[in-house]
Amino acid sequence: MSQHDFNIANQSFPATRTDLNNALVALASNSSGDAEPATKYANQWWYETDTNTLKLRNEANDAWISIAVLDQSGNAVQSITTAGLTLGATAISATGAEINQLNAITRGSILYGNASGATARLAKGAAGTVLTSDGTDLSFAAVAAGASDVIWPSDFASANSTYTSSGTWSKGSLADDDYVWIYLVGGGGGGGNDTGNFVQAGTPGAALLLYGKASLFNGGAYVIGAGNAKGTTAATATTFTLSSSNNSTLFTTGVNGGIAQGQHDAGVFKIVEAKTSPITIVDVVVNSTQSPTSIFTIPAAFPTISNAYGTLYAWNSGSAGAFPNAGYNSVFGGGSGGGKNAAAAVGGGTASLYAANGSNFDSGGTAAVPGASGCGGTSTSGSQAGAAGNVRVYHV
Repeated sequence: MSQHDFNIANQSFPATRTDLNNALVALASNSSGDAEPATKYANQWWYETDTNTLKLRNEANDAWISIAVLDQSGNAVQSITTAGLTLGATAISATGAEINQLNAITRGSILYGNASGATARLAKGAAGTVLTSDGTDLSFAAVAAGASDVIWPSDFASANSTYTSSGTWSKGSLADDDYVWIYLVGGGGGGGNDTGNFVQAGTPGAALLLYGKASLFNGGAYVIGAGNAKGTTAATATTFTLSSSNNSTLFTTGVNGGIAQGQHDAGVFKIVEAKTSPITIVDVVVNSTQSPTSIFTIPAAFPTISNAYGTLYAWNSGSAGAFPNAGYNSVFGGGSGGGKNAAAAVGGGTASLYAANGSNFDSGGTAAVPGASGCGGTSTSGSQAGAAGNVRVYHV
């Protein structure tokens, strides 16, 4: 430890030599001592031994700038005193406390900005909770009722509203977050005339059920599929198109007849959800207001419908009766009119649980709304035109 005024006085040579040596020792030891040097210079180093602090005199020569604190026992720099660091061209504005949030972070925790605008930790939530926002802060909360579980109508036979002509749907007094079902049934095809052993009934109207918040369907346009005339056996689609603010996503019943019951036939159900941007699922781009999955669990309590052809049924629609095989009954789609198969056997119409039943071969008349197809006949008077579809809405 040595300090010096760094001023070599006029004196004899031995004294001058001693004075020079003392000045050099003070310079080499950074003017170390537990008190500041009596004579101070701008930009002078001083090591304060009682605090182990390395200091530099400022340009104005009126204060000391603390540079670092040293750990003498551990032979290391204990801390560096700084108002900020710069890496490359970027100034580090985070505090040491904020940077320390990265150290030994607990499993499952995330970093977020707190109310003070500082980096903080948010511990993981309990099992089954989700990360949510109140518009200001983040937190973990239990899943809200109805947010992930599908709520089914108590009775699909009793809709809150039924529409038989095209229009635009309004949620009316429903809240934005109220859930609704929209049940679409397409128009049925017309039955054929006798051409020998094969007489095809029309293809019945297919069904599609949409489930989601009322705000997503509000302002959507629905178009009712018309029934086709005799001899035009194809079904017609009933569609629902979301508003432009909800991506103008189109949902359609399609024009194909139903198939035997199976989980793949559960595509008749679609959950509609809000998405901030389109996503890609297995190379297919999913619109921003359509769920990434169209299939969810179907209740096992739907009854089996029986008719002369047995107990086969489909969710979507009955198949074309008796051409070439026995037609399937339907749960949601229209029933098919009867036809005549290769063995010249004629068939009765197939049944529908929630749409309209088909009529028997050669019965004449017009098929019932919604969605029933026309039956075949031995003449134009014996066959039927198909029935129009409809749209039903359920508040759940």
